[in-house]
Amino acid sequence: MSRDDDLFDEVGRLLGARGSWLLEASSTPGVPPAWCLDVEGELVLSVSVDGGAVTVYLPDIDREVAVGDLGGLTAWLDANEAGYRRA
Repeated sequence: MSRDDDLFDEVGRLLGARGSWLLEASSTPGVPPAWCLDVEGELVLSVSVDGGAVTVYLPDIDREVAVGDLGGLTAWLDANEAGYRRA
């Protein structure tokens, strides 16, 4: 297993415990899957792992936030996730 695979699995365990996060496969060949937060049928956040780094994508403003690692993702979600759940 690669470093990205291990980190992706760790991200999955973290997000699975938070509820409403789903694993979405990419329809584009070569693009890794992402964990997605679905609120009332709408994608509001996605989290991906590439090159050993974790990134949060904000589709409403088409912006990526590099959070670095699992600790950075946890801190970002603790500070921001609730606002997206109320979107």
